[in-house]
This record gives sequence, C-alpha cells and structure tokens, in this order.
Amino acid sequence: MRIDVFIHSASEETNKLDAILKLLQESKAREEAMSQEMDALKVVVANTKAGVDSAIVFINGIVPQITDAAGDKEASLALAAELTAKTQELAVAMAASGTQPAPPPGT
Repeated sequence: MRIDVFIHSASEETNKLDAILKLLQESKAREEAMSQEMDALKVVVANTKAGVDSAIVFINGIVPQITDAAGDKEASLALAAELTAKTQELAVAMAASGTQPAPPPGT
C-alpha cells in the first residue's frame, strides 16, 4: 500500500487561476481585434464591389453609344476619349486596390 501526500499552497492555486484568467482575457482581446479586422474587410469588399459594379454598368452602357456614333466622327472621338479616361481611372483604382486597409483603432 502506498500513500502519497500532496501539499498545495493557496498561492499556487491563485497563481494558476490568475494565469488562466490572463489567457482568457488575451483570447478575448484577440477575438475583438479579429472582429474589427473582419468589419474593416467587409467595408473594403463592399466598396470594391460597388466600384466593379459601376465599371460594368459603364462598359455595358458605352457599347450602344459607340454603335450609335459609328457614322459621326466627332461623337466617336469624344466617346473614345471618354473611354480612355475611364480606363485610366480604372487602372489607377485597380493599382490602389492592392493596398491594405488601415487597421482598426486600438490595435
């Protein structure tokens, strides 16, 4: 027969509980930061989607205008200039879309 006696001081248990509470608090802080990052990402995605949708509407709308202006050189040149300008704007926007959103405040 074997009898083992373990003596635990109250400070050991308090230290362990404090360590557990600290881990839980850190986990909650990381969860809140991730939630803020996800919210920021949702905004970026929504803005990007709106930009893409606008580009699609523009592209779909320019085709009939070009067709209608086929016999009018001035109108065709104006549409070509407009299309060139919008293409450049889209290229700039696409290049800028590679940037990361600013981190949420407090992180």
